[in-house]
Amino acid sequence: MKKIICFVLLCLHFVSFSQEKRKKTAPYSIRGNIGIPRTISSQMFRTCFNGVYEAGLSVNFRLFDNFCVGVGYQNTFFQNNKNVFVYYTVPASQKTGGSTLSYDTKLMGHGGCIKLSYDQFFEKGYFSYSIHAGAMRMNYLNVISDTTAPNQPFVAQYFTSPYIQPEIAIHFLADRAASFSIMLSYTNLLYKYDPKAPRFANFEQVSNKKNNYIMSWLNIGFGFNIMIGKD
Repeated sequence: MKKIICFVLLCLHFVSFSQEKRKKTAPYSIRGNIGIPRTISSQMFRTCFNGVYEAGLSVNFRLFDNFCVGVGYQNTFFQNNKNVFVYYTVPASQKTGGSTLSYDTKLMGHGGCIKLSYDQFFEKGYFSYSIHAGAMRMNYLNVISDTTAPNQPFVAQYFTSPYIQPEIAIHFLADRAASFSIMLSYTNLLYKYDPKAPRFANFEQVSNKKNNYIMSWLNIGFGFNIMIGKD
């Protein structure tokens, strides 16, 4: 992961030297991206969940110069760490006994945000520097009802929290109306992970981990930008 981040930043550094006379961002744009989030910060959260995908879509308009404001939606999906938990699906024919557990716990997030961004052009594309701020609803799904003492008192299997997400992307122009991008974002969910919600507090591999920071993750992925209106 560190090598990937260094490579992206190095590319951004060298491409920035080819910047030509500044262009203007289109009056309106529709921007989207998809990638695979990687949990960081809290060791406990990182132990429990791995990222499956994160997708976002925003509608933006130019305020002035190359500054834009928009509204967006974000969908984030995590799966319990299969290296820590029993992770298999019990066939329907084997579910009669009721003694076999199948850990297939998921964490699904739906967020709405305000997006502020600035575009900086170079010869064959442009950088965009953005920050998203909004609220995200997180739901734990397929939770096994473990009633052992470490998981009590029981807490809700959902929560809503504000989040802040800085993002940097490099866009390559396909034509005057569209571009494709490589992006890197860092989501900070202003909420401290609670292993009781997915009923994971009873696992020793989880309870012995540090949980000193809020839930956060990196996302490296690909995106697109559809530009509407004249430059």
